[in-house]
Amino acid sequence: MNLRSAAVSLLLLLCVASSTAVAGGPLKHRVRVGSYRVERDVTPGRNKIVGTLTNVSHTPVHTAKVRFRLFDAKGHAVGQAVDEVHDLGAGQTWKFHARARGNVSRARLVSVEAR
Repeated sequence: MNLRSAAVSLLLLLCVASSTAVAGGPLKHRVRVGSYRVERDVTPGRNKIVGTLTNVSHTPVHTAKVRFRLFDAKGHAVGQAVDEVHDLGAGQTWKFHARARGNVSRARLVSVEAR
């Protein structure tokens, strides 16, 4: 393939990719999880994972979900905690409160989903 045909092929590929995005192709929303911590309640077993998630894109996020794995003081996995928000506008920050049942000492972020 010579340089001219390579350039034409690249240009056609870029045009097809642009039209797909404009026609409503999938747009990836970008969200960022800030710091989070385990917040213990005075009632045993009613803890929560508290932190922030920010929509850093220029478009709204219809649904965002955070999922955490929970660990006890000995490092054993004791469950999961999940929280979600709907209709998070561009640039907005959401403070999540994922309910963490049981004797939870720490949490690890497992996944973040945004649609």
